Amino acid sequence: MKVPLYEAPDEHSHVAYVDALQRTGHIPDIPRIYEAVGPPFYHAVGAGTLKLFGFSPPFIGLPENPNRSTEANFWLHTPGEDDLPYRGPVLSIHVLRGISTLFGIGTIILIYLIVSLLFPGRPLLAWAAGANTALLPQFAFVGASVMNDTALAFFAAAAIYSILRVVRTGSWAWVLAGAGSLALGFLTEAAMIVVAVVCALALLLSPLSWRQRALALAILIAAPLAVAGWFYIRNLVEFGAVYPVDKIKGDLGPPRSLDDPVYREVFLSTLQQSYWYTGGWMNVRVAGTMYQFLDVIAGMAFGGMILTLVRNKLNAFQRRGLLLLGVLFALAIFEVFWVSVRISLESQGRFLFICQPAIALLFALGINALFQRDTQRDHPALLLLPTILVGLNIGILTLTLPTYY
Repeated sequence: MKVPLYEAPDEHSHVAYVDALQRTGHIPDIPRIYEAVGPPFYHAVGAGTLKLFGFSPPFIGLPENPNRSTEANFWLHTPGEDDLPYRGPVLSIHVLRGISTLFGIGTIILIYLIVSLLFPGRPLLAWAAGANTALLPQFAFVGASVMNDTALAFFAAAAIYSILRVVRTGSWAWVLAGAGSLALGFLTEAAMIVVAVVCALALLLSPLSWRQRALALAILIAAPLAVAGWFYIRNLVEFGAVYPVDKIKGDLGPPRSLDDPVYREVFLSTLQQSYWYTGGWMNVRVAGTMYQFLDVIAGMAFGGMILTLVRNKLNAFQRRGLLLLGVLFALAIFEVFWVSVRISLESQGRFLFICQPAIALLFALGINALFQRDTQRDHPALLLLPTILVGLNIGILTLTLPTYY
């Protein structure tokens, strides 16, 4: 409610995607609606919800701000356009924002369940990991915008939880649940490939026999192909590529080779800042000292994770789970670099939400290890980062956003 309409990255294009599906029942043209380069599940859920409950098609044609390079707003707004009570397309946009929020809440719950599975009997650790996500300002911002990032994060977390269940028990029910999560994830965003690789590797750590692992792998591959394969085949047939970048070049910045100075100068700092909070179209920030302070917290957590591993007090399932989460984090970072080198420079922290279970647990477990020598017990210091994030959110709501908007 604090962020004006469309003042989030690509929100206008996501809204237009939903609008086209609601009006026509067909995926819209590229590049007229550039988000149509990606699969439609999130947008179809939005369009179906609006149609089912009789809401208006959501798209509003706002003019671009000619001074957007020097002003906060990317779009020109009219007084009262977003005032309560919401009506018409404005109400529909807020319904779509609410759907994003529901996916975000689901992600938080799944992160709690993942940590509870790995570390049973440690409720404070699980609550802290969930709070590290729920109170993350960027996660709240993205989860309150019309964007498919929280939907992708939800299916990623669901797949990780399911595959950890497989690693623990070898249950075929959880193999099927993981396959279903992967399928819907691929129907949301192609970035789900990162999670699919982790799920495939996880089968090697499961109690399944080699023959059973092969069958489980076939299920994990077949489900996404059956549910989402049609969209990528459609792109390949119509545009000559699974992800037809050439059709949306005008809406993307250029890719940069790894020897470009941008990677040394601003890439990682921008990625870090926009993981914590960078609102608007990547142009609304908090004070630089706050990012530096959060860097210190991240360094503390990383050091604590090293202590946790060195102390070697984890059981076999916990070690396997942390290994898989570490691989998930590494692959998510690799994907950000791959996209930046091959498609468009995309140093945006929201692209790391696909590995949010790993990041949330890293902070919780790492900070706990600095204050608690027993790696199987919780320390009240687990509340350190959630407390900091509460203060950061208050500052954003009362100081940052009123300054910009």
